[in-house]
Amino acid sequence: MSEPEVSLNVVFIGVGANLGPVRENFARALRSMQKCARVLAVSSLYESDPVGPKDQPKFTNAVVKVETELSPFGLLDHLKAIEKEIGRKKTKRWGPRVIDLDIIFYGDLVISTDSLVIPHPRAHERRFVLEPLLEIEPAAWHPVKNMTVRDICSGLGNSQAISKTEGPEVLR
Repeated sequence: MSEPEVSLNVVFIGVGANLGPVRENFARALRSMQKCARVLAVSSLYESDPVGPKDQPKFTNAVVKVETELSPFGLLDHLKAIEKEIGRKKTKRWGPRVIDLDIIFYGDLVISTDSLVIPHPRAHERRFVLEPLLEIEPAAWHPVKNMTVRDICSGLGNSQAISKTEGPEVLR
């Protein structure tokens, strides 16, 4: 009897933080992700002003491309466990945090539940998500907007300043 075929899914995960040892927390998150997924690509690190309350440090962001057997909800549970392990506490919306892990795209799935929305509901509005994604997968397709990340990004104009701070090798 042959083994059942395993379905592998390509997923893009946004990583962000503005408290604590940001690079170290990103590296810890990346190592923990490797327990449930194969990391295919990691973007450079980008710095941006916070969305929401401005009385907090700038955010550092990156995007990770992984391949996983987990369902979207299984992956979400794993990412929430990583956040807790690194020390994330629930605070005010868009407030400071030691780590934030968001599923941006999960293949071409579209999911909308109380606990999970894929694609990420604001990814197409945020340069700090789109630029790192553009770096590692410029042809990534937004299944709701029916556009590539490159086209979405070019339509944002210069309204959101971000800057590349370091290459992905700092997370290895």
